[in-house]
Amino acid sequence: MKRESFQQFAIVAADSAQELTERLNAELFKLRDKRPQVTFEGMIARISYTEEIQIAETVSDDFEERGISLTCLDCPFFVPAMKSDGTPDGRSKWGGCPHSEMRRTERNRKACDKLFKMINSGEVRLCLPESEEK
Repeated sequence: MKRESFQQFAIVAADSAQELTERLNAELFKLRDKRPQVTFEGMIARISYTEEIQIAETVSDDFEERGISLTCLDCPFFVPAMKSDGTPDGRSKWGGCPHSEMRRTERNRKACDKLFKMINSGEVRLCLPESEEK
């Protein structure tokens, strides 16, 4: 995810000190999370503040922006490490992945773009687990 920030300005003017104070306080309240700084020239207040935007650079960034974050464990291609009896080893944080460089990945690692592209194309579908209550 790429982040950019740039400076913006808001001008507040009024005919009286009371009116300037009310307008300025209202504007500062709106801009409270953007680090506002005020300078005065008579009955004019100039507020400078920082505007920040995030730009999705990858498919996974686009999903993350919408509040969807997946790990390798959520991927259908992830193969968990197995115990000698053939059951998944829940203690191991590693598993197999045909799409990783070393054919191995950490289960809690952020899922790769390959998974998200396959979700977008319909090759992979996500579903909610069935509720135990019926």
